[in-house]
Amino acid sequence: MTYQTIAASIPNQKGLRLATEIYKPESKGKMPVVLLFHGFTGYKENPALVDIAQRLAENGIVSVRFTASGFGDSEGTLQDDYRFSNYLSDAESVYTYVSNLPYVDTARLGVYGHSMGGKLAVLFARDHVVKAFCIVSTPVTFRRTSYAKLLPDWKRNGYFEKVSGRDGKTIRIPYAYIADVEQQKFNVLTAARRTKVLHTLVIAGAADTEVPWEETKKIFDALICLKEWILIDTLPHKYGHLPPLFPIVNQPIASFFQQNL
Repeated sequence: MTYQTIAASIPNQKGLRLATEIYKPESKGKMPVVLLFHGFTGYKENPALVDIAQRLAENGIVSVRFTASGFGDSEGTLQDDYRFSNYLSDAESVYTYVSNLPYVDTARLGVYGHSMGGKLAVLFARDHVVKAFCIVSTPVTFRRTSYAKLLPDWKRNGYFEKVSGRDGKTIRIPYAYIADVEQQKFNVLTAARRTKVLHTLVIAGAADTEVPWEETKKIFDALICLKEWILIDTLPHKYGHLPPLFPIVNQPIASFFQQNL
C-alpha cells in the first residue's frame, strides 16, 4: 500500500515543539495507529525506526515517530529538558494530537519502544487503552545495563559524555536524567503488572552487550496478557544501522501489529 509522510511540529505541555513524522497510508476511513518510541539518546531518524514506520504504513497502519524534547530537531536542551518524565509527557502530547486526526482510529492503538523507549511504552500502556504493544531490548533499570559502571563518575561530574549516533557530535547527558528515570513511580515491572493491553510482543537479543536479555525477560514475565517472547541470537542492542537485521526484527513487529490492531 502506498503512503504519504507528513511532517508535524507538535507542542508539548511546556510549549516546546516536537519534531514528528506521520506515515499516512493511502486508504479511506479510519485506520489503526502505532506510536513509535526511540530509546535513550535515540531520535526519530534512526534507520530501524524509519523501517518499522514504513512497514506499518505499507500494511495500512498509521505510524508516528518523534524525537523527545531536548534532543535532535525537537526543541529544548539536554541540560534542562532531556528527562524521562518529559519524554512521557511528550508522548501524551503526541497521542493527543494524533487522536484528533480524522483518519486515526484510537480504538486500534498500538505502541512500540526500543530500549528506554520500551520502558516508556509499558508505562504508556499502563495509563491508556492500548490494544497491542511491542518492546525490544528494554531494561528494568540502568543499574543492570552496561551504563552501571559509569554511574559513579556520571553522578560526580554531573554529566556523561558520549558521541551521538545522530550526527557524530559529543553530547553531555545530565545526571538529572538518571535521578529522574530511576524514580519508583517509573518502575517498569510494576507498570507491566498493571497494563490492560490485550496483546504484547517482547523481543530481546542474545548478542546484546548493553541490556542483558534476561532483564527484558523479567518485563515479559511480569506482563499479564496474551504475550509472545522472541530471543534473537544475532541481535545486538544498537541494530539501527544494521539493515540486514531489519527483516529479522522489524518484519515480525509489523506482522504482529497487522494481526492485532
